[in-house]
Amino acid sequence: MAGPQQYTTPLGAPVASINDTLASLRQATAGQHARIESLVGLGGPFGRGHYGRVLQGFGAFLHGWEPAVARTLPRQLLPWFARGRRAFLIDRDLAALGLPALGPEAAVVPHLEDRADALGSLYVMEGAALGGQLIAANLRHRLRIDADNGGAYFNGCGSGTAARWREYRSLAQSQLEDDARARARAADAAVRTFEALIATFETLLDERAAA
Repeated sequence: MAGPQQYTTPLGAPVASINDTLASLRQATAGQHARIESLVGLGGPFGRGHYGRVLQGFGAFLHGWEPAVARTLPRQLLPWFARGRRAFLIDRDLAALGLPALGPEAAVVPHLEDRADALGSLYVMEGAALGGQLIAANLRHRLRIDADNGGAYFNGCGSGTAARWREYRSLAQSQLEDDARARARAADAAVRTFEALIATFETLLDERAAA
């Protein structure tokens, strides 16, 4: 996940402003967030088969989504984004589990046009990385799967995950705080990203369950 150079996010934004920016994204996506958590179903009991199907869905999505974000972020933000790319971790996990990877054509990927779209979409996936730490613990407890044998994606940055989330928060604030239209576009892109994930998993999990 290392990029060719370091990008340092500005950390001097007022806490209240950061909270306001994140609150608007959180409020806009609350319903979709609950739907995808219920649909994916990794918060409670699950088996290896279900886990494998979820990994395949995220892999298909990320292989389409990561290039879309890279095309729309400003150049100076690309090194930061590159350090957090995780599609290759899913490829590694699927190989460890003996499962085939699915191409991006198996997923619904949101259309992103500009930096506000990209930042709103990143809210979804960086938040998912943060929540993935709980899933990683669940994997270790229930299936004895860790970062070395099929759980690298949800382990993500490990102990550095919370720091990356703080970087995203500061980055979103610095890019969106003075532009109400951009904040609205970011919120819309976050909603569309959740909806794309929901559509991907509704199709994929239904098809695999039927098979």
